[in-house]
Amino acid sequence: MFKKLLIITSLLAVVTPSFAAYEEVECSTDEVFNQYSCNQCFKWGSKVEWDNLWLLKDIWMNVTDVSKILYKEEQIDPEMINLNNDNVNWIQSPNSTDFWTYTDEFNALYSDLEEGYVLPSGKSVTWIKSKLSSVYTLEKNTADKDSNIGLLVYPISTHNILADGEITIDNTEHNECVLFTSWEAAEKVVTVAPKKLPQTGPAEYILLLILSMILWFGILKFKSKA
Repeated sequence: MFKKLLIITSLLAVVTPSFAAYEEVECSTDEVFNQYSCNQCFKWGSKVEWDNLWLLKDIWMNVTDVSKILYKEEQIDPEMINLNNDNVNWIQSPNSTDFWTYTDEFNALYSDLEEGYVLPSGKSVTWIKSKLSSVYTLEKNTADKDSNIGLLVYPISTHNILADGEITIDNTEHNECVLFTSWEAAEKVVTVAPKKLPQTGPAEYILLLILSMILWFGILKFKSKA
């Protein structure tokens, strides 16, 4: 029993929720938000090499004065965009459509009449989240401190439900973007070639042999005189 408890405690220490520290900012604070057509912008602090992002989620908020409807078939999965290809590499596991899932509270919004997911005016819902086993890993980071290294984009597409119940044909695109910066770049490994010892060629061997012979004859001559 104690061993099982220890294992569970260890897992909880490793799998730390990562959705707690979004800081909403004006999208004008960084050009990257404009580059990726972000409508709502957040910063999530700095990351170091081998940091993991777990338990991600996004909130759908209806700040209009009409109800909104969402169709799953129109949605695109959130994406982590690498902002520094030469110095940074994010990896996604699993690298498939199994990374994200719709939440139970979002699925509860389904309307049989409208055949879609209806969010009334002024309401909000956590609509999508990463699965328990899903993770983004910062596999490589040699970027300068405070430079932009990743942008997690949550796209959402909705339609308005007008007062007479009519649903607009044109959809509204909304991108929520979370920016990550570099905390401390991993040290770049510099390979130093080992110094080569001078090679001894045939000429050096002959010279050593002659010097040995001279020394040997000198010793013999000294002994004969003695």
